[in-house]
Amino acid sequence: MPRILLATDADWIHEEVDAAVAGDDLEVLRVRQGTDVLPAVRELGPDLVILDLQIGNMGGMAACMDLRLDQSVGRLEPVP
Repeated sequence: MPRILLATDADWIHEEVDAAVAGDDLEVLRVRQGTDVLPAVRELGPDLVILDLQIGNMGGMAACMDLRLDQSVGRLEPVP
C-alpha cells in the first residue's frame, strides 16, 4: 500500500489531504513537527512527503533542506 507522509500541525490540512485521497488505497501518516520529518522518512519510507511550510518547531523549508542534504534517505524527487 502506498504511503504518504504528511508533515503538518494544522488539523484542517490533515483533514483536506485525507479527503483528497480517500478511497485510493493509500495510507496517510502524519508528523506534527518539522524535526520529526527526517526520522519518519528513515523509519517509514513513504512514497510521497507533503510538507506544510508553516509547520511548527522547524518549518517546512528547513525540513525540506534536511531531507535533501541527508544521503541515507535516498534521492527524493520534488513534485512540481
